[in-house]
Amino acid sequence: MQRATLVGTLVAGCAWAMAQGTGPRGLAAQAADPAEILRRAEQAYASVATLRAEFRQVLEIPALEERREGRGVIWQKRPDLFLMKFDQPPGDLVLADGRHFWMYTPSAQSSQVLRTPMERTPEGADLHRQFVSGAADRYVPTYVKRETVGGRPAHLIALVPKFDSHLTLVRVWVDAEDFLVRRFEMREESGTRRVVEMMKVQVGVPIPDSVFRWTPPKGVEVVDR
Repeated sequence: MQRATLVGTLVAGCAWAMAQGTGPRGLAAQAADPAEILRRAEQAYASVATLRAEFRQVLEIPALEERREGRGVIWQKRPDLFLMKFDQPPGDLVLADGRHFWMYTPSAQSSQVLRTPMERTPEGADLHRQFVSGAADRYVPTYVKRETVGGRPAHLIALVPKFDSHLTLVRVWVDAEDFLVRRFEMREESGTRRVVEMMKVQVGVPIPDSVFRWTPPKGVEVVDR
């Protein structure tokens, strides 16, 4: 379950896109059409090469009667580089370095790091695909309402998977001005609920490849999947 929920965080964390030529009239016109909002997000995302954002996360695990909070920074560089680095809990990270997908969570298991070839996790480094690219083929979208996230107007859209999935519901808050996802919520069959909010989102910023280089700490076992 740990791997599934963390991968879920990744694939959702940067469902990013920028829309062009959208004024107040355009927003009102598409307010009740979630498929159109997702389509515009997908179309605009293609022009975004890099992204940096701060995030905060709340994870609720009813089976363990636990509620965990986290925060940190996300970097993404297309086509296949991604890093989600936690400041709290310190040391936790999820990384796609172009060859492998790494998951290291010393807050839960400090002696192991999981490593998976990226060809087996194609969505791991292309995070928009899970909820934006071809969303209508994989989810039933419903427009819920307009809300404010971080002082900015956003479209709240609910996505229900059409096919078997560990997810039962996903809710995304798409910014009404630049169409970047500012918040998402995922609910799993197990009852686990994860909410991630993106802050200080920047696109097109220079990000050196060295940001995505990482070596497991000495003594940590690498477990290949």
